[in-house]
Amino acid sequence: MGSFKDLAKLRGLAQAGLVVKTAAEQAEAKREDELRKRSAIQEAAAAEVLARAPRYPWARAATLAEARALLTEHDMEFQIAGRGEVEAILDIEALLGPPQIADGDVELDELLLPGDGSAVYVRGNLTVGKRIVQRFRAGTLVVFGSLRAEHVITTGQILVTGDLDVRGTLYGNSTNYATIVLGAAQVATLISAKQHLFSLLGAYEIGALVDPDDEAPNFPIFARTMPRSTRAIDPAVGDAHDEAAIAAALLTRDDVLAPA
Repeated sequence: MGSFKDLAKLRGLAQAGLVVKTAAEQAEAKREDELRKRSAIQEAAAAEVLARAPRYPWARAATLAEARALLTEHDMEFQIAGRGEVEAILDIEALLGPPQIADGDVELDELLLPGDGSAVYVRGNLTVGKRIVQRFRAGTLVVFGSLRAEHVITTGQILVTGDLDVRGTLYGNSTNYATIVLGAAQVATLISAKQHLFSLLGAYEIGALVDPDDEAPNFPIFARTMPRSTRAIDPAVGDAHDEAAIAAALLTRDDVLAPA
């Protein structure tokens, strides 16, 4: 501990215009500096990804900080939604990725999210006339509104904060990612391959539940109102775990199930 003379010297330095910081203040300043450097590294890496990724003419490139702020606006909503009976994990950092942001409603004929592409955030409703195809290792798709499409084929992460309406097939094929819907969900045919997690947190209406591996998470809960379908993937389409074959078939077919 310093003497009174040492303390007086510090006060004199402060009065002379020099900044005097305690050990705790110095530690906090160091931590903030490290966080700034880490953030700068992450932003630079995200910018590199965006520079290589396909660009969507209806969206703009953004920073990680902007995407994080957008997700943080819904943090309380995420926390409340994840406490229900259906399994759901809503982690902002897990939803974060090099971002392209659409600032309003988006209407498309088809949406392809390629592998190693950027995350896509839609600050409105997303309406797709035909298919949404989210390839393996594609960026996260977050819709801060409602999502409507004829078919959705995903091997990645999708979050919809509003309602989901899939008039045809919603097919998920990924052990590591989930399709999460906070609002009401209406799906004609729901297919989970490789234990893809469907977390439908609001009211849901499902025409057919198809579980090729008989171990899909949350399906026992959904099956209380709609039992598992006895129909399987049509052999003419291909293997139930081949998302490319499923996506290709849904270009010309209404569904991928074998005749009843």
